[in-house]
Amino acid sequence: MSYEQKAFCADLILTDAIMDMADDEGISRQEARNKIINSPAYDALYNFDTGLWANGPDYFRAFYQSIRQ
Repeated sequence: MSYEQKAFCADLILTDAIMDMADDEGISRQEARNKIINSPAYDALYNFDTGLWANGPDYFRAFYQSIRQ
């Protein structure tokens, strides 16, 4: 896969995770976006060596939650 394809997948996962988090936590999408983008999970998502970009939004949110605590 090319860098652009991996980035596209990561963007989709990020978008879904933001929408899901906002709905689940009853917060705005902007607040959910800020929480995720300011976390190490965001860096891991776009570090394509981790493979996190290939696992979907539910896996990403579980990863985010696990490192947030």
